[in-house]
Amino acid sequence: MQGVTLPRSRRELHDWIETHWFLVLLGGALALVATGTIYRFLDHPWYISDDSALFQHGGWYITQGATPYVDFWDLKPPLIYAVTTTLALLSGGNMAALHVLSVVVAVAAIVAGVTLVGVLNYRLTGNGVASVAAGWTMFVVTTLYTYPWAGIRPKYLAFPFGVAALLLAVDDRPLPSGAAAAVTAGFWHLGAPLALLVVAMNYVDGDRVGLERSLAGGLTVTAVVLAPFVLTGNLTPLFVEVVLTPLYGAGEYSLVSRLLEPIYELGWGVVLFPAGVYGWYLGAKGDWSQYWWVVVGGVAYQLLFFVEMAGAIDAVLAAPFAALGVGAVVAEAPTPARRTLLLGLVLVLVASSLHWNEGGTTPVRDEIREIQESWGTVEYGPLAERPPEFPSMETIYWEQRRPATCHYRMDKKQRAFVHATGGTLHEPTCGAWPFEQPPLPWVVDKVTPW
Repeated sequence: MQGVTLPRSRRELHDWIETHWFLVLLGGALALVATGTIYRFLDHPWYISDDSALFQHGGWYITQGATPYVDFWDLKPPLIYAVTTTLALLSGGNMAALHVLSVVVAVAAIVAGVTLVGVLNYRLTGNGVASVAAGWTMFVVTTLYTYPWAGIRPKYLAFPFGVAALLLAVDDRPLPSGAAAAVTAGFWHLGAPLALLVVAMNYVDGDRVGLERSLAGGLTVTAVVLAPFVLTGNLTPLFVEVVLTPLYGAGEYSLVSRLLEPIYELGWGVVLFPAGVYGWYLGAKGDWSQYWWVVVGGVAYQLLFFVEMAGAIDAVLAAPFAALGVGAVVAEAPTPARRTLLLGLVLVLVASSLHWNEGGTTPVRDEIREIQESWGTVEYGPLAERPPEFPSMETIYWEQRRPATCHYRMDKKQRAFVHATGGTLHEPTCGAWPFEQPPLPWVVDKVTPW
């Protein structure tokens, strides 16, 4: 039987990866995310984060007749509850089964997103090694493979749909790209700028026809998502919690603390972001018509990441643009050996980010946090007082509780909004319009300058 021939030089390794790049990317991503998830799960079995507990409990609660944004408060767009309600039905009401299914969906979403980043880069560069580098650049965000064990999160799902929307737009498929972009926004507010970018891409590539089809896809998804709320008369609670709360619950922070945050979250892996910017320059210089949207989207999402960042996972829509820049840098390397070397450097930076965040001792990271705290971290202003001895989200989830109040996640944004609008955390139902002026006149007054 003929033996397996292993690459014996950087050139042979390059050629092997170039030939099998998709399997290398997909298999590597699946192995890393699955290994990280299983390891953490075994280390801390059945742990669930507060946010994931809300999303998964909310899905189960809906199967028991609860109304989202009325019987429980949340500021995230509604599509996450379409997913968790479906998973709750599949689990038969068993919260352990629901948690396992949620973790599996989270892992699948992340692996799909990373793989799609590589495929998108291949569309732009035609280079397999560069595409593996682009996909693996995503893993400098270590929470993508060290945190799914704690449960499902909307950002995990916004990631693959957002990249899919960009890929479909590049492939001149405006209708599904518009739909995928709308789904992205339906999972996370910060998917909305990507939806606008996708519409612009379809207009540039397909003129008015591309624009119309892209809008048709997006509006169709939007109509389907909003229809249940319109038909049940619950559009106002959705608007109050999903649209108004992020505006009222914006935190304040010092510039120094914010500038240090990407370093604190990503460690040495943060250098791949300026490397990505350099890649935007290379790509745009070579073919502006092909890379303009990478530059525009990249700049926009780096700014949004800077403003909105509350953890590394918030980079999940900024990192793909940086990854495409890294892919351009690798693709432009003059020799196969150089491309292989750059891919190896990406892997080293991914490993360094893991050690930075998960190492037993992290003195530099700890010192950065001390500097941030000395300058002031995020502050949300006056907060509604949390009721004493209120059960934790883990308790509410595992015991399938139905709290007497609709406020039971009680994060700082929620408490800041309740305080700002004169509400109370003891309300049995949420979503009431908090202003004297009716909703439509209030919105008109806010958006018109006269």
